[in-house]
Amino acid sequence: MDYFMPPPKKAAKKAAKKAAKKAVGHHHDKHHQTNDLRRAYEHMGRVVVLRQAAESSGTDAVAELTTLAQQAIKDGQSKDAADLLRASEHFSFAVLAGEVFDIVRVSADLKQSITDQFDDLTRRADEHWPEEENHSNTLTEIYESSRKSAAQAFKARAYHQALEFARAAEALAHVKQHSSLKLESGRKSLQLKSA
Repeated sequence: MDYFMPPPKKAAKKAAKKAAKKAVGHHHDKHHQTNDLRRAYEHMGRVVVLRQAAESSGTDAVAELTTLAQQAIKDGQSKDAADLLRASEHFSFAVLAGEVFDIVRVSADLKQSITDQFDDLTRRADEHWPEEENHSNTLTEIYESSRKSAAQAFKARAYHQALEFARAAEALAHVKQHSSLKLESGRKSLQLKSA
C-alpha cells in the first residue's frame, strides 16, 4: 500500500514549500480572497431573505452588520465581510429561533453534546475577541449583546437560540476591522441592496 504515498523527494519538497509559506506569514492568496468574496455573496443572500422574514428589534443589529460588511467589501476586506455576514446570518436565526421554537426536552446525551458545542463556541469567541483590539462601537455592542443573549438563552434551555447567538459572537470575534474608523463612519450612508 506504499503506492499512495508521494516519493520521499516530492514529500520533502512539499514540506519545504509548506514551511516556506508559513514562514512568510498567513496571507490570503487570490484563491482565498475569491472564496471569501463568494462566501460573503452567499451570506448576503441569506441575510436578505432573513431580514425580509423577521421584522423585529434584532434586525437593527443585522442591518448594522450588513452595512459594515458592505464597507469591508469596498475596502477589499472580503474575509471580514464574510465573517460579518456569517454573524448576521446566525444572529438572524437566533432571533427567529426565539420566536419559533418552544423549549423542548432533550436527552442527556444531546444536552451534553449541545453543552460541549456551546462551550467550544463561547471559548473560541473569547479567545479571538481580544480586548485591546480597536473594534468599532457598533461591532463591540453587537458582540457583547450576542454573548449575553447566548448565555441567557442557554440558561433558559432555548438551545437553538443559544447556539445561534454563540455562533454569531464567534463569527464577530474573527473580524479584525482593518479600517474600523472608516467602517464606523460609513455605516449610515450605506444601504442593503437586494435585487
